[in-house]
Amino acid sequence: MLKEAPKKKKKQVDYYHPSPWQYFWRLQKEGWRRAITPGLMYFFMSLIMLALQAITIVWLQIALGIVCIAGGIFFNAHLVFHFGSAHYDFFLTGEVYRRREKEEGYVNAPDHHLEKEYRPWKGFFIGFLMSIPVIILSILAGTFDGKAGEGDVLWVYAMLAGCAVVPITWLRNYVPSMANLSYYWTALTILVPIVVSGVFYILGAWHNRRKRAEKEERERAVKAAAEAAREARLHHEQTEAQRLKTLQSKKKK
Repeated sequence: MLKEAPKKKKKQVDYYHPSPWQYFWRLQKEGWRRAITPGLMYFFMSLIMLALQAITIVWLQIALGIVCIAGGIFFNAHLVFHFGSAHYDFFLTGEVYRRREKEEGYVNAPDHHLEKEYRPWKGFFIGFLMSIPVIILSILAGTFDGKAGEGDVLWVYAMLAGCAVVPITWLRNYVPSMANLSYYWTALTILVPIVVSGVFYILGAWHNRRKRAEKEERERAVKAAAEAAREARLHHEQTEAQRLKTLQSKKKK
C-alpha cells in the first residue's frame, strides 16, 4: 500500500515583527484596500452625474450634479469613519502586546497585523490614494486642452472622476469669464477626499475610544453600585444581629 507523502506545513508569517520594507509594502496594500470602496462610490456618483448632463435645464443639471458630489462625499466619510474605528481596535490590541513585550522581552503574536493599527495620518493617506486617478487625469486633460484627443480624454475623465471635472465644465460653459479655465485646476479637487478621509478616520477612532470609555464608566458604576449594595446588606445584617443579641440579653435579665 502506497503511503501518502506528508503534507508540507505552511511557513507561518509573522505580521507582528515585519522588516521595514515588509511594513512599507503592507501599508500600501492596506491603504489601497481601504481606498477602493470609497473610490468606487465616487465612481458610481460620477457615472450618475455624467448621465445627468443630458438634462437641458441648466439649474436642474447643476443641482442634481451637486447632489451626486455630496453623495460621494457622504459615502467617503461614512466608510472611512468605520475604517478608523476598526483600526483603533487593532491599535489597542497592539498596545497590549507591546506592554507584554516590554515586560517579557518577546511576544509571539504572528497574526497581529501591525499595518492595520490606527495612526492619525492613515486617513489622509487613504484619501491621497483615492485621488491618484484624478491627479493623472487632470494632467492629461490639461495637456490635451484645445488639442486633438481632448474629447476622448474628457470622456474618460467624466466617467472615472466626473465629480472632479464636471464642475469645471460648468464654469467653462456657463460663466463667460471662465471659458478658458484650465483643466489643470481639477487637480485641486483631490483636497476633498484627502481632507474628508483624514478627518473622518480620526473621528472614527475617537468615537470608538469614547464608546469604550463610556462602557468602562458604566461597568465601574455597576460595580460601585453592587459594592454599595453589598456593604448595605452587611451593615443591615450586622445591625439585625446586634438587635437580636440585645433582645436576648434583655430576656435573660
